[in-house]
Amino acid sequence: MKIFLLIFCCVFLCGCGNSIDYLTIRISSNNLNDYTQEIAFLESLFDTEEFKKIGLHHLPNNTDTNLKNKQPAFFIEFFTSWEYEISNKDLDLIEIIISKKIFIPIDDALAGRTNTTSQACVNGTETIILIDELQPPFVALRVDGKAIGNENYPLIETAGIKIKIDENIKLNKSIEAKLNLLQEFLKQVPKPLIQPTPQPVWIAAGGDMMLERGATELLLQEGPESIFGATARLLKSSDVSIVNLEGPISLLGERARKTYTFRFIPEVAPALRETGINVVLHANNHTFDYGEQAFLDSLINLNRAGISAVGAGIDIEAASDPFIFTKGNQTVQVFGLASFPREMNGWDGVSAAAGIDRPGMLHVGRNGREMLKQKFSPDSLNVVIFHGGTEWSLRPDEATRELYTDLITSGADLVIGTHPHIVQGFEWVGGKPVFWSLGNYVFGGMGHIEGGAYGLFIHLAFYQGKLLYMEPHPLFLNNIRTEVTPAENLNLFYARSRELKR
Repeated sequence: MKIFLLIFCCVFLCGCGNSIDYLTIRISSNNLNDYTQEIAFLESLFDTEEFKKIGLHHLPNNTDTNLKNKQPAFFIEFFTSWEYEISNKDLDLIEIIISKKIFIPIDDALAGRTNTTSQACVNGTETIILIDELQPPFVALRVDGKAIGNENYPLIETAGIKIKIDENIKLNKSIEAKLNLLQEFLKQVPKPLIQPTPQPVWIAAGGDMMLERGATELLLQEGPESIFGATARLLKSSDVSIVNLEGPISLLGERARKTYTFRFIPEVAPALRETGINVVLHANNHTFDYGEQAFLDSLINLNRAGISAVGAGIDIEAASDPFIFTKGNQTVQVFGLASFPREMNGWDGVSAAAGIDRPGMLHVGRNGREMLKQKFSPDSLNVVIFHGGTEWSLRPDEATRELYTDLITSGADLVIGTHPHIVQGFEWVGGKPVFWSLGNYVFGGMGHIEGGAYGLFIHLAFYQGKLLYMEPHPLFLNNIRTEVTPAENLNLFYARSRELKR
């Protein structure tokens, strides 16, 4: 704990039954560089009308004044400490908190670290900064498993003051009255340097999810953990939980002439919402597997369950509307968009694109990009989940790279890719995070294709528009059961991410 004194000397002249009280600041510390704001704040109070009503007069430290025959009446101790070090007993000493600062340990996003210890932070092993100073390519690390917003997060530094009577001063009613007034004044005055504990927005996202081949039955019979494994907890606890839903939720319509077609029974929708999923991308190459009737019915079933289908709607305006989530003064908009190649059987997603009076998906080939760019807001965190690119490719193709870059330049703050069925890398594009492809999430029957049995689940926290925490989880698809595997299995993801920078 660091302790230094700001000595407020209250002095008086005795004569004719009257006293004149002065207040000055004397600093006894060699380590004040980080606390100039706190000192300036206290000094600024001396010019207020409220302070003048107390009957004290500020005597600046450098005033050339004869203080002969004047005695200090009381002083103020100024403490700084990590908040977790303050016990209930210590709170008696730090009567008035005047500032709180939130610190975070940081590392490069591609360093593969998500956690450190409080000991490493306070002994200088870790680089710690104020939360508002965070910039790419760095992200924050948890401290002893705790993130900002968690109870007892350790890296909150407090500065507090306590007024004390000088032991050589004999109390009288005048001094006691002024002391009480000063204490009450310092308690009541607004404390602009007390930073509220930030509450980040947590986003969880999985890639391609297909619930046939026994996955639906398992979900309904055994619950979310049966198919989502340990990621079920993250879906439930996050503010925004997103997946790419590969097929309509409907029993209506007729099967399209395609190689692979998928659809899911209506009971799936409330089961997914109970899991914690509140957003699904419904702009992909399986959304119209049973035609327009099933597509529209799927929108109804999802809406009834409280799930927003982004990238899809009864017309292009609705298809470009975002899911909106607000937490405190932070707003998140989640958009959906598609642009995948024509399938080998001849089916082209452009044929199912939404229009002015036509239901369908938001597609790049039918003005989808332009619609999104118009709806990005500088006052929101704009998230785009995209379905497109080249299947089974290890890195983004040039068309996808150009699209993502354009979206970022136009106001997107996070872009998440799906469709390649394989995990691609992470990259900062214009200082914004891009996950080129999350691969498969729940998709039975992919184990026979190289890379198909692996996926990436991302757990992200944003604060004031910046990526604060980046916590990727490697997945193994054990047929229809998805399992989180040890962290060392992220090595390939990080390697592919570093290759993108070359």
